[in-house]
Amino acid sequence: MRGLEKLNLENLQNLQGLFEIAKGKHILLLVSGSIAVYKSLDLVRAFKKLGACVRVVMSEEAKKFITPLSFEALAHTQVLHTQTESWAQSDGEIACNHIAYAKWAHIAILAPASANTLAKVAHGITDGLVLSTFLACKAPKLIAPAMNTAMLEAPQIKQAIALLQAYGFGIIKPQEALLACDTYGKGALAHIDEIVYNTLRTIHTDTFWQHKEVIITGGGSVENIDSVRYISNHSSGLQASFLALALYLRGAKVTLIASVFPMALPTDIECIKAKDSQTFLSTLKECIPQDREAFLFMAAAISDYVPKESFSHKLKKDAIGEVWHIECQKNIDILQSLTSPYLHKIGFKAESDGQDAPQHAQKMLQSPKDGGKGCAVVCLNCIGTHSPFGAMDNEMTLFSHTHTHHIKRQDKLAVSFEILEFIQKTLC
Repeated sequence: MRGLEKLNLENLQNLQGLFEIAKGKHILLLVSGSIAVYKSLDLVRAFKKLGACVRVVMSEEAKKFITPLSFEALAHTQVLHTQTESWAQSDGEIACNHIAYAKWAHIAILAPASANTLAKVAHGITDGLVLSTFLACKAPKLIAPAMNTAMLEAPQIKQAIALLQAYGFGIIKPQEALLACDTYGKGALAHIDEIVYNTLRTIHTDTFWQHKEVIITGGGSVENIDSVRYISNHSSGLQASFLALALYLRGAKVTLIASVFPMALPTDIECIKAKDSQTFLSTLKECIPQDREAFLFMAAAISDYVPKESFSHKLKKDAIGEVWHIECQKNIDILQSLTSPYLHKIGFKAESDGQDAPQHAQKMLQSPKDGGKGCAVVCLNCIGTHSPFGAMDNEMTLFSHTHTHHIKRQDKLAVSFEILEFIQKTLC
């Protein structure tokens, strides 16, 4: 990933792991009267690229900002609004009315939700097609507010949002940005990626992973020799980031501790920067609960050896001489040192020697007292010409105390989902 643009949803939409979640899903998008309605066109485009089926309902106020034809050109379905509502049904096509569209949906998203629409939804007022369709829909519902900061912070709107959350509606928080009223503040429609990820999470949440506390480490540790030189490795942090995304989409509460973040992740994933192994260790000790269940995915490549002495200034080449002898000492084994009766440890092993690799990986399943690391599951990755650092795909062999499973080469998000399935089978 060095030298490449940071990955975002636009770069990731061709991943099989994402496509399988959205493929064939019925997504009902309802848009109300907000200047942010133009962003909803990108939302339709994103869902269609992921293989979803999209239908749109527009309020009369929304039509003042953008025409229904724009949505129809992207969604390839008829937009429901006052002039198109019909109870006639043709062969192979659902009727264009609020009841039919509501029944069709697997998930409904109100984006953008103006202050007026949001308040009416909270109190069951249905004086428009957007409101009546949303109320008639029994599928999971998400709301993405977009309005002026003062309106968002008004007590009536705060109360309405709290009421909607109590009803079980998902609220996608607006972001801080320059608003249409030419002021900077909170109230801008959430980023399109954020709305898509929230949608996919709502669709894909699994009861096993829902609300589970998960800590993931990623990237390579950076051990300073002096103020400009260091010992590190080629770990890109991609597999850890995809694991974080997969666990988020499954409904887990995710914390990612990493030296590098190669892709934009949903804001609900807590990202903590760590550099050297001591920082990784201290951060992990702060994040791992001691009184409740948690999962640790130790995907970071922590240096096995660290400089015995590091310098706060740059060492001069003339002072070093022709040969530089850097004395290193064996580093602490972080995964082995972390213990908790409630902690499920998932270890990652990278090997270049495929013949002995399984034996080395399986040793990590043993207790620390027997020289192992006390892992419940170990993920073995054999590094070679087919698995270069920074690649978007991977293959792994997974080991538990009772099972072995080989993951064929595929994109790293799909690999992550297979890892989660293996863990779930192992622990259930």
